Amino acid sequence: MTIADLEIITADDTPTSPSRAAIDDTAPFALALIPFGLAVGGASAAAGLSFGTAMFGALVLLAGAAQLAAVETLGSGGDILAVVIVAGLINVRFVLYGAGVATWFEGLPLRHRLLLVYPVVDQTFMLCQRRFEEERDLGWRQQYYLTVTALLVAAFIGSQVLAFQLGSGLPAGLGLHLAAPLAFAGMLAGSVRGRTELITGLVAAVIVIGSAGVLGPLGLPVGVVAGVAAGIRVSS
Repeated sequence: MTIADLEIITADDTPTSPSRAAIDDTAPFALALIPFGLAVGGASAAAGLSFGTAMFGALVLLAGAAQLAAVETLGSGGDILAVVIVAGLINVRFVLYGAGVATWFEGLPLRHRLLLVYPVVDQTFMLCQRRFEEERDLGWRQQYYLTVTALLVAAFIGSQVLAFQLGSGLPAGLGLHLAAPLAFAGMLAGSVRGRTELITGLVAAVIVIGSAGVLGPLGLPVGVVAGVAAGIRVSS
């Protein structure tokens, strides 16, 4: 065995750090969130919200579809009750995500798990669900999860800040109204592993993108439910 062979074996046997794995996995999704964040930030500015109100909503919700729906509801004259109802309907899927986080970190105290579940979003859940099927170490999982969360939040909130500051300076015709469904479709494409996942992703993506001009942000939960139902039908 040569020195070169030994170096290759050593490099291959070196475990990937959770932060490095998270950066590699998350980078495409963080980039895909930027146009979505621009759309939400631009909508917030157009609706007449103050910068403080817009950023408070972004940090409290940490859910782009629900935030966009809330902004559009306020912009059209809706009251707080209407905002709460719309955001609640869109975010029902996070109940499932919360159950997943509880399982991933079941060895941690309850107060820690409650803090960890707060920033979970669609991309976080998908990436961690896939990684944690193989990785059982609790410390590795925590570092991976927190790195993924930091990257996604930075991309989404940062792009909103930029769009809000630019306001009407954003070029027209960018097609930012399609940013959310396209980001969601890209996320689904990255999760496809077999026939069931393919059918689930295709049905969900078609509904989310096709209903963008009709259902608005509500197209996301409708697409998710329809996609999951189709996947269950195919696998049964």
